[in-house]
Amino acid sequence: MHLARDHHLDLVTLWPHLWLILPEEARTQVTTARRNLTRATTLTAWAVLYLPLATWWWPAILITIALALTGWVRTRAATDTYALLLEATTRLHTHNLAEHLGLGPTSPLSHKTGDALTQHLAPSPPPPPSG
Repeated sequence: MHLARDHHLDLVTLWPHLWLILPEEARTQVTTARRNLTRATTLTAWAVLYLPLATWWWPAILITIALALTGWVRTRAATDTYALLLEATTRLHTHNLAEHLGLGPTSPLSHKTGDALTQHLAPSPPPPPSG
């Protein structure tokens, strides 16, 4: 959201291209953050799976509540971390992507750079049918 507002960068369009040129350390950190988010949401999913069991076995409701609360807290934290890391990574490495694409000097990151990158990387619409 901040990237679109501040720099006119469309992360959905930009990210696959940026990912290809990221240094290994940055890729590892992003992958780890994404893995942590997956684990947190999986914990919440286990809470949903335990819920039907509570109709037959009352301690399952305690397990469900514990899993749901823990999953919710971890998911919130993991989501915040992942979003912050994606934004920081994009801000730090967009300049390198612009250079790789031959869009010229782009320091500092600006609306003009964001517009140029998004326009350059956005998929083009299919050609109109002939005939």
